[in-house]
Amino acid sequence: MKKTKWIWCPNAFERYHGMKLHNRRTKGGFHIPPMWRVDAPGRNLFLYKKAETEKEETIVFHANTQNAALRIDHSEWYPEGSVVTVPAGKHMIKVNAHKEDGFPAVYIEGDTYASDGSWRHGSYGGADAHAGYNDMYTELSDNPEVFKFAYKRIEPVKSEDVAGGTLYDFGKESFGNIIFEGVSAKEAEFSAYCGESREEALDYKNSIVKINVKCEDGKYASESVAFRFVFVPDFGAEYTLAADFEYLPVENRGTFKSSDSLINKIYDIAVYTLGLNSREGFFDGIKRDRWVWGGDAYQSFLANYYLAFDSDTVRRTLRILHGDDPVTMHVNTIPDYSFYWVISLWEYYCYTGDLKFIASAYSDMRSLLGFAEGRLSKQGLYEKRGGDWVFVDWAEHFDKDAGPICAEQMLLCRAYECAASCAELMKDTEGAERYSARAKDVREKINALYWDEEKRAFIDEFSTGNRNVTRHANIFAILYDLTTEERKAAIIENVIKNDAVPAIVTPYFKFFELAAMCEIGDFAYVTDMLRSYWGGMVAEGATTFWEKYEPDMKGAEHYAMYGHPYGKSLCHAWGGTTPLYVLGKYILGVRPTSANYETYEVRPCMQELGLGAFSGKVPTPRGDIEVSVSGGEVCVRSDISGGKLILGGEEYVIEKDTPLNIKTI
Repeated sequence: MKKTKWIWCPNAFERYHGMKLHNRRTKGGFHIPPMWRVDAPGRNLFLYKKAETEKEETIVFHANTQNAALRIDHSEWYPEGSVVTVPAGKHMIKVNAHKEDGFPAVYIEGDTYASDGSWRHGSYGGADAHAGYNDMYTELSDNPEVFKFAYKRIEPVKSEDVAGGTLYDFGKESFGNIIFEGVSAKEAEFSAYCGESREEALDYKNSIVKINVKCEDGKYASESVAFRFVFVPDFGAEYTLAADFEYLPVENRGTFKSSDSLINKIYDIAVYTLGLNSREGFFDGIKRDRWVWGGDAYQSFLANYYLAFDSDTVRRTLRILHGDDPVTMHVNTIPDYSFYWVISLWEYYCYTGDLKFIASAYSDMRSLLGFAEGRLSKQGLYEKRGGDWVFVDWAEHFDKDAGPICAEQMLLCRAYECAASCAELMKDTEGAERYSARAKDVREKINALYWDEEKRAFIDEFSTGNRNVTRHANIFAILYDLTTEERKAAIIENVIKNDAVPAIVTPYFKFFELAAMCEIGDFAYVTDMLRSYWGGMVAEGATTFWEKYEPDMKGAEHYAMYGHPYGKSLCHAWGGTTPLYVLGKYILGVRPTSANYETYEVRPCMQELGLGAFSGKVPTPRGDIEVSVSGGEVCVRSDISGGKLILGGEEYVIEKDTPLNIKTI
């Protein structure tokens, strides 16, 4: 028999788990729902498959709801649980199902008609599509309404009696269920407090993560929460405390090692940070929001391509972020995040070559970009509208509300370019021409309206007359190739290397800054920043990287944000993405030059950066690429063909499974 999968309405799985995760956020023990629309999955399901067989076959029909029925052609309906004989010949099998408190899914055992991605979903008057499925759910015992995490038991590394209770330290940031075993009081019900820092766990009046514990099915356990420290006030009973660490079981295929122990530690902490935030989708952070945010996700996608190459989580995240049509607000209410969504779709194809997903998401891309276009000014530029949150970065030195800011136009332009490329893939000639024309128009307006010839830089906004220069738009101009080479050179001199221009202070925008510095070849700046900024967090005892780091702060000052003494996330996705991305793409120098790494280049950094010898592995959909640089020799070994090693203007063909060794001195 064929391998059977649970199947459902397209996007129902992502809608359901997105709905659940976005409504799980708590603060001090009560729930805080998101400020954007969260869509539920459809309650109705209509699936069908047409096939022809030479002999009769037996199928077994299962569903996760009793309100489900199967029909062969125009025969009688069969209820869930039926064993049905399908006669030889050409037939169409149809399934209808409804589920009120989740989403309907079916599982059909058989051969030709086994449920899998070849089944179609009838969309009740719209365009039919392939059934939804996920390769994690292939057994009848699987429940697609329960997300499949892996678990392992972990113990505190130490404990201390303090403040009328016991403080447990698990040694590093973690996520999972806090387990109380051997509770001596049968009717015990109590509260405990988790913290990313010792101070937070002990300051229970201000603790963001409060857990209320009571006995359920003979077990005392919390819901899944973030913690390093757990403070349990004395509740008059004996117990033993542990935790079930909850994680997504994906393999980290990417690696990086060098002679610099600090860089190695930074890389390892970044790996752990991204892993903790890789869940139903790519989260922002595991303590406070536990939401899927488009900007955090965009950077996680790119880092992921150099670590786990987990395409499934990328696809899930994009579907969670989009929601249902019609689109009525920007992704997370943030226009830049809508533009990142479109950019992410094209970049996903560049790394994976997954044309099937692009086809399934193309209408979503068009609807999202169409919504954004409906909110443009008469000039065709993005201007803030009611309900929009113009984010760009946590920066206070430019006016996001004054008018059409430059950074947003640059993201709009890049989104148009990526949309045009996706349209070409879909053979939508009209769409490709339209998006290309709009990209060209926005690019011309960026260079005409925002370039200040006196300052030799892009200004933030032109309508107020302030002519303010910050790094953000100028970084995008380099990173997304939005201006001339002559102007890029001026930006490097007048903005990038100008200490009078306020520095980037968040790990989020340092991602773009360091990528831009790599693009212009200033790798020393990049490794120095890794050592000082990310190394600064390491010096403060970080076991995961933070939402924001300000070197001048001391002690518990580091934990405050958003007006709350512990509001800052100390395990934030955008804190961990930069080291993974820049070390893989720019120091090892591996990048695809066509989709799915059918062609690729290896251009390792040969500048003296204090790394000594370094080596690493970059994952691709078709195999791994290993690079090492040591003592003036570069070695590349690859599981795949199509690559070129580029050194000093010379090109060398990389043969599959054949080590290539080149001496540079």
